[in-house]
Amino acid sequence: MKKTILTLLAAVMLLPVSAQQKMVTGNKFFDNWYSGVMVGTVHSPYFDKMRPALGVELGKQITPVLGVSFEGITGINTTASSTAFDDLNLTLNGKINFMNLFGGYLGQPRLFEIEGIVGAGLFNEFQKNHIDNAFSMRAGGSFNFNLGKGKQWTIKVRPAYVAVIDGSGTRDLYNASRFELMGGVTYHFKCSNGKHHMSTTTGYSQDEVDRLNEQINEMRSKVNDLENNVTAAQQTNEALQNELNNCRKNAEMNKGNQLDYTMEPVVSFRQNYALLEKSQFSNLENIANFMKNNPDVKVKVQGYASPEGREEFNQKLSEERAYTIKEILVNKYGIEADRIDAKGMGVGSNFSEPEMNRAAVINFYK
Repeated sequence: MKKTILTLLAAVMLLPVSAQQKMVTGNKFFDNWYSGVMVGTVHSPYFDKMRPALGVELGKQITPVLGVSFEGITGINTTASSTAFDDLNLTLNGKINFMNLFGGYLGQPRLFEIEGIVGAGLFNEFQKNHIDNAFSMRAGGSFNFNLGKGKQWTIKVRPAYVAVIDGSGTRDLYNASRFELMGGVTYHFKCSNGKHHMSTTTGYSQDEVDRLNEQINEMRSKVNDLENNVTAAQQTNEALQNELNNCRKNAEMNKGNQLDYTMEPVVSFRQNYALLEKSQFSNLENIANFMKNNPDVKVKVQGYASPEGREEFNQKLSEERAYTIKEILVNKYGIEADRIDAKGMGVGSNFSEPEMNRAAVINFYK
């Protein structure tokens, strides 16, 4: 017997070594408490004087292997006696879960488990006029069926042998002992982990923790770099968006004043005249507005005449027409004179109809 107990204790001590990679959670002081009720029979070693019994239990599972409980079992009187109960046995029990001891804890109770129970306590036997007190020792087992979605309920079948010893030593140990066969239901209260039982999580060595911390720090550094890149990209995007908006705004403002560089605006004159008619001022105003909005643009004004008349007269008339355009741009519209190059070209051949050459042609350049 002594050898068996030492073997069990050694197995319990070696359990943490074999399962050092698993950590049990939900095992604080107020965790893993349970209570239950039992009914059954008690009888003498000769299996006579059988009578029904009732019991209650309050216990705590300290580890997945070890547990303690306090229980009271009373035998109901079936004889003509002054009391309804024959006796009351109050016991403090220690428990060993053999399934978890030899099979390891799976993170929750198995459907079926076997426990070994040993205990000691106080036995009270109710006589007609007095109460006999004695010590009791219990050895037995428990066959547990764990039910419910969270394994919060347990149905138990518990056989046990109880030895009753009084202080005087006059009680016959064998005849005073008895057998118990109890069955009942137990409820397991919720633990701090939110379950009705202990749970397991993977434990890591310090080297593994350090390696994981290094990986986490590297990932944080990468995340910070990516966030910085995103911020820089957002700033660049905002700057480009602002430039685009400014370009669109300027384009909208200058929409009515922009001219195509490839175009050559033409201002027409009447025959033999160098004075500009009012109908032609709209063309000249568009040219002036474009030059105001584009200060780096210059123009060449080339005056022409139709082929009628003498060559000297036509040359002079073409020069006057070019200078007329320059003077209007300078005096009326405020364009700098050094941005305008005016020149008479004589008889023109720009257009197929001779009278269409009575004009000044403007060329833009930078």
